[in-house]
Amino acid sequence: MSRKRNVIRFWRGARRHSKWDLEAPPNPRGISSYRPAARRGGWGKVFIAAIALVLLGPPTLDAASLAWRENDGCKIWMVVDGDTVRMYCPVSGFQTGRILAYDTPEFKARCLSELGKAVAATFYLRWMIWTAAEVSARTEGTDRYGRKLTLLLVDGMGVARPMVQAGLARWYEGGHRRGWCGSDA
Repeated sequence: MSRKRNVIRFWRGARRHSKWDLEAPPNPRGISSYRPAARRGGWGKVFIAAIALVLLGPPTLDAASLAWRENDGCKIWMVVDGDTVRMYCPVSGFQTGRILAYDTPEFKARCLSELGKAVAATFYLRWMIWTAAEVSARTEGTDRYGRKLTLLLVDGMGVARPMVQAGLARWYEGGHRRGWCGSDA
């Protein structure tokens, strides 16, 4: 008779057998049943929270920053992209504004570098607005898409020059726009 016939194989998920009932091993984490973090759903919740912060965080901070900024005229409550903002004007209500004098890459990108520059331009404009003590937005007409053409001043200076100097925008006076990818740039 071979000893192997009397061996009961054990593996992590085996059922408890009456021979093995030696009480549960001590659990240093205090969790009733051991399961790695990925199986408990811990990382999934963190991932969802991170995505929510990325999508909802900046617009929420844009709107909340109205409380501590001094404004005259229209109040910016959201940055859409590097050259477009949403604002509230006392006379005309909520509207979308296209910032004058410069052009930035679009999120509907034709290449990956354009998308990267569009994200960078958007966050740079947000940073300028968030850190400003005074933001002034005045409308000066309407473009062909129905957006209000807006002159945006941050602490008394236009936002166009810092955006262009940072390499995130180009001077723009209307008409045909050049692309941001490869040979178009």
